[in-house]
Amino acid sequence: MADPDLEFVDEEDAVLDPAETASFSEAVLYTSDWTVQTVISQLTNGNIEMNPRFQRRDAWSSAGKGRFIESAILGFPIPQIVLAEKKGFRGQFIVLDGKQRLLALLQFTGKATGPNNGFGLSGLEVRTDLSRKTFAQLEKDPARRDDLNAFLNNTIRTVVIRNWPNTNFLHTVFLRLNTGSLKLSPQELRQAMVPGPFSDFIDDTAQKSAQVQRLLGRSAPDPRMRDVELLVRYLAFRRFLSTYTGRMKDFLDNACSKLNSEWDAVKPSVEQDILQFNDAVDALLEVFGDENLARKSGSRSVNRAIFDALLFYAADGGIRDAMLANSAAVQDIYSQKLADPAFAEAIESDTAGIPHTFERLVGWGSALRTAIRQPFNVPALVEKEAGSARIEFDGFR
Repeated sequence: MADPDLEFVDEEDAVLDPAETASFSEAVLYTSDWTVQTVISQLTNGNIEMNPRFQRRDAWSSAGKGRFIESAILGFPIPQIVLAEKKGFRGQFIVLDGKQRLLALLQFTGKATGPNNGFGLSGLEVRTDLSRKTFAQLEKDPARRDDLNAFLNNTIRTVVIRNWPNTNFLHTVFLRLNTGSLKLSPQELRQAMVPGPFSDFIDDTAQKSAQVQRLLGRSAPDPRMRDVELLVRYLAFRRFLSTYTGRMKDFLDNACSKLNSEWDAVKPSVEQDILQFNDAVDALLEVFGDENLARKSGSRSVNRAIFDALLFYAADGGIRDAMLANSAAVQDIYSQKLADPAFAEAIESDTAGIPHTFERLVGWGSALRTAIRQPFNVPALVEKEAGSARIEFDGFR
């Protein structure tokens, strides 16, 4: 089993075009102090997006939740939450920062879903007399009326963003907010920004996939949605490679949007692609082992840029079978590619840009053809108008 503390190494997206950032100043931000009771009301009325899918991705420990509730009862300042108003839905919001705090409030008051709903307080450091107390018990006990009122009337600084110009703005805010010890995946924001039947399907599929769980070393949904993003990246490269412009965020957003809009027509083929993903991961783990898959020499971290390239080819049944039949040769050629300066740069610097993405795909594909002694096509770089380029791919055969 993979190390449960394993971290995936993310690539940095290309710098935003100035034309995209020029409108950032159009966004309107305002702050207010909502009481805990107001926040809970907004959540239960569905004005703040906190659907049951997210509630399955519970990252806080029971003690962490208990201390957060204790802080509210004590009247301590609570870290702010940041909301963005949904386009076309005034008074309805998605959460950019503070989802776990909001989930703790929902669960404590018994208005959430799942096994932690209505939890009793634990991990308390000051109000130990409230240990194991639930919200329902506080409500029923006249002697706890002051504690209940203190909790419900404590304020949470709330930042609301309105008139945001584009999703790049929200992604930028989101990533700037999440630079602490628990860095959240942009996939969490993507699930809120690009909802639909495919987004629901890929969320459910990630949680059921033994292969994804093995890669991440988890047996429960990943709170940072790395499990979902692995599958979205795979499908995007497999289906929409020619649309890639060097911005991974846009690439994955657009892939989700297209698959959501065409879901009835594409569902059977996407399900087949997921089967190929599972078989590909099984084969890659057999060839490289849990401790070496998509890692640079001596590293414990899975490099997503490498993993994308390995998966791109292993998802083809013929190539996959040949890799399994020539695993020693595949391991040898992989070690050689890691020592290749051009390939090494492509997995370490500007990994999201087109030149290095192309170098990884073609570099690994060309080397793999030699290792397994089997001909197949690799992507090509095609120059477009205005000096731009796209990665084109018409299939392996």
